[in-house]
Amino acid sequence: MNTTAIIAEYNPFHNGHSYQLEKAKETAEADFLIVVMSGDYVQRGIPAIIDKYARAEMALSQGADLVIELPLYYCLGSLEYFAGSAVSLLDRLHIVDSLCFGSESGRLDELKTLAEEIDRYSNEDYKELFHQYIREGLNFPAAQEKALIASGLNAERAQLIREPNNALGVAYLRALKERHSAMKPFTVKRIQAGYHDAEAGSFSATAVRKQLLNKEALFDLALSTPEKVLQIMVSQYNRRFPVVENDFSAELFYKLHSCYTRALQRFSDRDTARRKALTEYLDIHEELSSRILSTYKEALDFDDLCQKAKSKDVTYTRISRALMHVLLDIRADALKQYIADDYHYYVRILGFRDEKRIMPLTHALKQSSELPLITKLADADKQIASEAGRRMLYENIQASDLYEKTACKKYRQLFRSEYVKNIVKY
Repeated sequence: MNTTAIIAEYNPFHNGHSYQLEKAKETAEADFLIVVMSGDYVQRGIPAIIDKYARAEMALSQGADLVIELPLYYCLGSLEYFAGSAVSLLDRLHIVDSLCFGSESGRLDELKTLAEEIDRYSNEDYKELFHQYIREGLNFPAAQEKALIASGLNAERAQLIREPNNALGVAYLRALKERHSAMKPFTVKRIQAGYHDAEAGSFSATAVRKQLLNKEALFDLALSTPEKVLQIMVSQYNRRFPVVENDFSAELFYKLHSCYTRALQRFSDRDTARRKALTEYLDIHEELSSRILSTYKEALDFDDLCQKAKSKDVTYTRISRALMHVLLDIRADALKQYIADDYHYYVRILGFRDEKRIMPLTHALKQSSELPLITKLADADKQIASEAGRRMLYENIQASDLYEKTACKKYRQLFRSEYVKNIVKY
């Protein structure tokens, strides 16, 4: 049995994703394809535009055989944690033979060389420079490129890391090497559009989101979206999605106000309270805490706060991710423990192809996975041995329920908790 895997967000699904799924199976000559996918929130620090169950169904409709959820902390984490956690999850299934990832380069040897050079330059000086640039507000690839060049890496080669999928691919390669994983990596070159290309009809999630948010006719998406995916979108459009960060503004501002109020009770002056109030949350240092709490009262909504709080040194995405960490109660000390425990405590299955053909895959997964398989939340407490694992699952459930409640309020639908939602069978 030959199994390959893809790590994805599908925010939302488009033709480029369908192409990658097809090429992954073809190139690896795979019998089965597993997708590890972000849940209801994504790495840019925003909610997914459409919920995880719909996106899992989209992936299954285009050739995936099994879709597994990447836990909340890593969906909203930096590139390093996103990649490392996803590779860890696949590795611990013990049934995945290869990992496919998209890249702008399309050349595995080139990306492997870059990954090796990054490892070679990853000394204490490099790490200090990298973290300095992160604190200054650069995103992960930009901080990595700048630190590598400062450490002596050829600037032309370092520029490869500027492209987001190249950067992610290199992070996967480094994670595979660090784990001594038996999974064999290969890459599929991105076609037609860049990651941030917003032109209608391009193979870009940014372009599809732009069309959806501008309420353009859904049939226009036929240029960039597979037919079965478009059918799923049509069935839920203006009933369950689109969901955007501004839909969470009221909850966010209440949480920020509560944090600031508690800090005022602990500290003697307002400046100290602003600096200390948010520092327990992941990726928020004192300066960023002060910046956010000095700004939020004048902001109109989530997006406006990101615009007002960003600067030359602190990017919009950095602010957005920090705000999501506050909103969803994502704390630095918890992440530290989760990483120390090799990231994962369970495997949460979102969907699978309901065919006899995949029985060998599900049987092998049950036999080989070192992590318990969660298919029914009501039974999860009995399956997960550690308190930390149960806490991680509970945090994921709470975040997904907030997403669901927000979408239901927006579109006047009845709320359905994670506990009553069913795995997608396609």
